[in-house]
Amino acid sequence: MIKTRFNTEQYRGLLWSLVALAGFGLLGLFSSLYGEHVNANLVQRVTIHGNRILSTQRLESMLKPYMWQRLETIDLDSLQAQFLQYPLVKAVKVSRIYPDELQVYVREVHPIAYLQGSHYLSIDVENKTLPLPDYGMIYTMPIITQISNTAALEPNTVVADEYINDLVAFLKQLRRTYPQLYYDISEISYSEKEGLKVITSTNSTPVYLGTYHQLPLHIATLDAFIRQLDQGPVLPAYRYVDLRFANQVVVKERS
Repeated sequence: MIKTRFNTEQYRGLLWSLVALAGFGLLGLFSSLYGEHVNANLVQRVTIHGNRILSTQRLESMLKPYMWQRLETIDLDSLQAQFLQYPLVKAVKVSRIYPDELQVYVREVHPIAYLQGSHYLSIDVENKTLPLPDYGMIYTMPIITQISNTAALEPNTVVADEYINDLVAFLKQLRRTYPQLYYDISEISYSEKEGLKVITSTNSTPVYLGTYHQLPLHIATLDAFIRQLDQGPVLPAYRYVDLRFANQVVVKERS
């Protein structure tokens, strides 16, 4: 019978190898758990909702200083106040979404017209000048032209110019009562000679609506005339449409 000598040195080395392997495994596990603990509740994502005229990139840039900060340490009131400093932001709500997200809901100020001067501005229903939307000039918003004192137009101010304020008041009423007409205006102006003149967006048709006291009747007449044509909600491509004469709609066909 052959007896095999037990090699304790060999098994001792194997045992130490297993212990070392287990130690490295535990070290990796603890490191991973520690890393998760260190990164817990850090802002890693932002989501923006509600913006249509403000770019997502602009709003995200306002949140960059808060990336990789702990959610619970962020002062939401202070952050919301920063958003409200931008003129096109009317209201904002910022929320923490655990474990790693800031969520922003924006309500924007929607201008009612553009102002054509040495440079373009927009204006809201309260006669306050605003910067242009981030995505450029919106096709469905009219431009107020023939402004006499364009040098006085400054961003983020309330306009005192009577000419501009009268046209804004008209557009405000038009958008409320005849939105299909409002959204088909590309330019609007007023003069003593021509009265109120608009140019349509769809077919670039000049429309003469008369003096301010005639506008309610003439707008109703124009709306009825368009409906009677039964060709859609906008004017066809006439050379011009003139409503300055009582109970008449004068049109000139394009040749």
